[in-house]
Amino acid sequence: MKNCKLLVLVPALFGVTMILSSCSSTVPLKKVQESVEIKLPFSEKEFKSNNEFLRVVAHGESASSTLAEKIAMQNAQTNLATRINSLVKNVAEDYSKNISDANSNEFTSSFETQGRVIVKESLSMINVLDKKVLLKPNNIYDFWMVIEVSKKSLLEGATKAMSNSKKLQLESDKVKFREIFESEMNKIDQ
Repeated sequence: MKNCKLLVLVPALFGVTMILSSCSSTVPLKKVQESVEIKLPFSEKEFKSNNEFLRVVAHGESASSTLAEKIAMQNAQTNLATRINSLVKNVAEDYSKNISDANSNEFTSSFETQGRVIVKESLSMINVLDKKVLLKPNNIYDFWMVIEVSKKSLLEGATKAMSNSKKLQLESDKVKFREIFESEMNKIDQ
């Protein structure tokens, strides 16, 4: 019985010792000090979201420059749509807290449904702020772009969506809605 325990215990201890010793870093300090910071395209402040615009940076890679550009645009639109959807959800939740409890779930659901309309409309109003094409050593094109949509047009789209929905129209306090929407927009900038 003791031999069985010993046969199990010794390999287990050996395994634990190997795992713990393999976790230590073997990168010499000199290698770390030689590291070089890589600056990504469009990382400057002028390409970030601000009080007026919601901006997204994206890139795409392909052996074809045209395809790389299409991939970059698709990635940028997807990222922008995700951010707008998140914004719509946050606005709907915050706004529904300010209306009667009986209707808050219905408002949130209705407004989030209208969010798809807001996203679709917003994507039709995007502007390509800037783009860069890089050629990698393996002859792959790396296409970078910045797209933007004005926050004013997002607010107008959200207000229009509320006006078009009878359920939302009944429960809407446009002044309070605007305050909440602008508050959520300002959170994006940070």
